[in-house]
Amino acid sequence: MAWNKRMRRIENSKAFTRICRGSGFTLIELLVVIAIIALLLSIIMPALKKAKDQARKVICMSHLGQLGKGIEAYEGANDFKRFVARRDAGDTNLYWMGKIAPYVGDEHYGEQFRLGQKIDLLLCPSAPYSKFVTLDAASGLVVSGTGQVGTAAMPWEWKWQDNLSTISSYGINSFLAYDSMYEDTFKDGVYTNWTSTPGNVPLFGCTRWLQGYPRGTDRVPASLSGQQMFDTGNVNHMERFCIDRHSKQINIIYKDLSVESVPLAELWQKQWHKGFKRPTGAITLPAQ
Repeated sequence: MAWNKRMRRIENSKAFTRICRGSGFTLIELLVVIAIIALLLSIIMPALKKAKDQARKVICMSHLGQLGKGIEAYEGANDFKRFVARRDAGDTNLYWMGKIAPYVGDEHYGEQFRLGQKIDLLLCPSAPYSKFVTLDAASGLVVSGTGQVGTAAMPWEWKWQDNLSTISSYGINSFLAYDSMYEDTFKDGVYTNWTSTPGNVPLFGCTRWLQGYPRGTDRVPASLSGQQMFDTGNVNHMERFCIDRHSKQINIIYKDLSVESVPLAELWQKQWHKGFKRPTGAITLPAQ
């Protein structure tokens, strides 16, 4: 009897072993499954990245739309007089960001600005607040005294008061605004009458600095990352806008409040200022 029980246990054990061996995966089968999963991921991940990039672009366009409506509301409240970004050398506390604060439809914006807090409306999701880092002068991106230049992926900082600053991803086309610091330098191209300014003039756009005076004669930047040395000589303001923020594009809102994603090479075709002369040759962008 004991012998029979022992034999049955041995037979059951062998049967169990055969079942386990029969239902398991071989090494080749496992490798095939892993390869299929890797292939699926290689297909899905670019699509997910593209969807995320598109979502960031849409949010960015929405922010620009609100900024454009804010400056239009400012104009309506000020008899459509020329928008003043900086009245004189001492007028550094507000610039365009603070002056349209009461008109953007967010009751918290003005208070946040006065306290130097993070303002989501001023930030493109592709150059968010979390990406900002303080750099030293060796980077070539620091603007002494007034703040720090951004890049394609990092917002800029404008130091407008002791211990207070504004961090943003957008900049104004200063040919549409009065800035006492640059009025004489760029006076030939400025639009002095808001109501007669054509609707196709860029108003705000993705930038690496808070303002700029782009011209058709401006050269193509050496890098689209925005990490090159910042031009402080008023020679090349187009490079402030020509940054790879949205897959070789930036978002722009025009004076008529329409918003568009513009391929970087087409920036030289936009009506940035009075008498704007478009280059005759093709614009060739750097690889990066």
